[in-house]
Amino acid sequence: MKRLYGFLMHQLGRRAGLNVFRVLSQALASSPRLEPAGMEVRTLDASELLPHCSLELDLTPTMVREAARRGDVCVGALSSGQLAGYVWFARQEAPHVRGVWVRVPEQAIYRYKAFVRPEWRGRRIAPALDAFAARLFRSSGRDCFVTCIATHNFSALRASKVSGARELGTLGYWQAGSRFVAFHSAAIRRLGLRFYFRGDGNA
Repeated sequence: MKRLYGFLMHQLGRRAGLNVFRVLSQALASSPRLEPAGMEVRTLDASELLPHCSLELDLTPTMVREAARRGDVCVGALSSGQLAGYVWFARQEAPHVRGVWVRVPEQAIYRYKAFVRPEWRGRRIAPALDAFAARLFRSSGRDCFVTCIATHNFSALRASKVSGARELGTLGYWQAGSRFVAFHSAAIRRLGLRFYFRGDGNA
């Protein structure tokens, strides 16, 4: 019943232009080296990602090139040359949807656009990607990952918390064309994570 209520409220909110997310944080603490059987986990540059661009993987050449130009980092899991899953990380800003962007606070790395192929799910690929990224960014001067998850996405919220993330608060916005109003809870205001409307570079 709780999930049904959450889904219905989400649908009503989207129809009215309202989008609400939970913000979760995970410290870049010592992370175990997780390597799913038969997988190679590492960073992937644009030249390596472009051959994998497809609707199935939710990757486009434009998205990959623009992310690389901004300096975003992609960590992927490969199995015999096949891209089984990936996740992106941004240091300054990242595109959301429909011209809405996320501004990243100085002390954090923003985790976004994570995907694992359905046939590879349940093999702890996502935790392995995050663990690799935590080791990668630990010397960057940042102290945590932050991510935004829609309030109705109960499975993603549960998986993030199982992986050690903690919920910080709420971040959201109302949008009707170019009209845009963002809102956030007190903890998110202190953190400095923000949605803002830029009008270009849709993800």
